[in-house]
Amino acid sequence: MMWRALSARYRPAALAALSNWYGGIPIWLRTAIIAMVPVFELRGAIPIAYLSWKMSIWHTYLWAVVGNMIPIPFILLFLGPFSDWLRRRSRIMDRVFSWLFSRTRRKHGKTYERWRYPALCIFVAIPLPGTGAWTGALAAFVFDVPFWPAMASIFAGVLIAGVVVSAVVYAFSAIPLWLTLVSAGAMLALIAGIWVYNRGDKAQTANAGD
Repeated sequence: MMWRALSARYRPAALAALSNWYGGIPIWLRTAIIAMVPVFELRGAIPIAYLSWKMSIWHTYLWAVVGNMIPIPFILLFLGPFSDWLRRRSRIMDRVFSWLFSRTRRKHGKTYERWRYPALCIFVAIPLPGTGAWTGALAAFVFDVPFWPAMASIFAGVLIAGVVVSAVVYAFSAIPLWLTLVSAGAMLALIAGIWVYNRGDKAQTANAGD
C-alpha cells in the first residue's frame, strides 16, 4: 500500500522530468541513437522517427543510416583485441567465443566462401531479427574480412536495409491497407523463396560431399 501511494505521488513528476529531458534532445539525434543500438538498429529507428516524431522520410533514412554505421568501425577494429583479452582472462568467455565462432562458421561458412563480400552485404540488407550491421560486423570479424571491404559491404547492406524499411513504413502510412498487405506478402514470399533455395543448395552440397 505504501509503495502504491508513493508511486501515485511521485510518478507524474518523474514522468514529467523524463519527458522534459527527452524532449530536449533533437529528433535527428534520437533517431541516430536508436539506430546505434543493437537489435533495434535502423529497423527500429525509422518507424519511430517517421510515424511517432513526424520526421520526413528522407531525413529519417539519413540519420538512421548514419547512426547504424557509427559503431561498426569500432567493432571491426577493437572486437578482435577485446575478445583476445577476455579469452585470456576468463575460461567462460573463451568457451563463449569458441562456441560463437564455430556456430557462425558452421551456419554461414559455405555461403561466405561462395559469395564472399556480396553475401555479407545481403546478410546486413535483410531487415529481419538476427541480421543487421552489428551481426554483419561480427560475421566479418569471425571470417577475418579485411577492414575496408567489410566496411564497404556493411555500408551497402545498411543502405539497402534502410530503403526497404523506409519503403515498408511509408507504404503502411500512405498506401491503402490491401495494397500494403499484398506488397508485404510478396516481399515475404521472396524472402521465403531465397531461404528455401539456399537450404536446397546446402542440401545438394552436403549430398555431393557424401
